[in-house]
Amino acid sequence: MKRDNVEIFEDSNVITLYDDDENPVEFYEIACVELDDKFYGLLQPVEPMEGLGEDEAIIFEIKEGEGEEDMFLPIGDEKILENVFSEYVKAVSDMENCDCCHCGDCDDEDCDDDCDCNGHDGCKDGECSCEHHHNKKK
Repeated sequence: MKRDNVEIFEDSNVITLYDDDENPVEFYEIACVELDDKFYGLLQPVEPMEGLGEDEAIIFEIKEGEGEEDMFLPIGDEKILENVFSEYVKAVSDMENCDCCHCGDCDDEDCDDDCDCNGHDGCKDGECSCEHHHNKKK
């Protein structure tokens, strides 16, 4: 599901990163946030991790690496972490407030008046799961 600059993954990919001792650590990629022309990944460990709650995530900056592998870089700037997490929370909140298909990408002025989901890019061919047709602007 995507909302402007945030993509929340329904089917989490498993990503393997390596700790300081080169031990593999598996994470679920739960979301990607674009902020200030940079990309950030929200990752939750597959196995419980010391110092990290079950519902907590770690945020990494994602940079394009050589070949097909992306690089996940730690972030030391608390302001960036707060901004990325804030964007993620807004997207989750929008998604929870969308009544028909939980797309999180609603826009009142593009929607059929009879539909509670308010029109969004998640609709296939202008029709969402509640079967209303949307008048999307081209």
